[in-house]
Amino acid sequence: MPPDEPKRDKRPRNAERPFPWRCRQCHQETVVPTRIDYPTKVNYDGRLVSFVAKGIEIPICQNCGDKRFTLEVDDQINAALCAHLGLLTPEQIRAEIDRLGLSQKHVAERLGIAEATLSRWVNKQVIQSRAMDNYLRVFFQFPEVRTALAAVSIDPGASAMTMPDAI
Repeated sequence: MPPDEPKRDKRPRNAERPFPWRCRQCHQETVVPTRIDYPTKVNYDGRLVSFVAKGIEIPICQNCGDKRFTLEVDDQINAALCAHLGLLTPEQIRAEIDRLGLSQKHVAERLGIAEATLSRWVNKQVIQSRAMDNYLRVFFQFPEVRTALAAVSIDPGASAMTMPDAI
């Protein structure tokens, strides 16, 4: 999407109005927030993951059962996926960055990723891969890793490892 084009809002038309909403299937004004356990399958890290998003609040038509998937519902499902897979949540990533007193830009530079990538993780737009989740955990946990990566981000040749000659 071009940067000057506004992002599409995933809210139903007139979503700022109080409930009940009009159903897009049966056209009745019977869509209300309902708490359910939602079984789903998500493609994550190249494989299909089945899990249940427990206790999510989703607008559902009480007449025909049509579900309305808003941004808030997506956030709840993504949080349930992170919990199911044991991944750091966006809130945990943000809290660790704050705890270290670093900016997102500095963390991204040290990790060797684009600042926009880190921003997408923190702002709930994308869930990080298992490998990047592990990398984040190591980065946040061990000061030696942060020190070593800081040296590499300043001078990429400073810590270059050399392989011994082949035997």
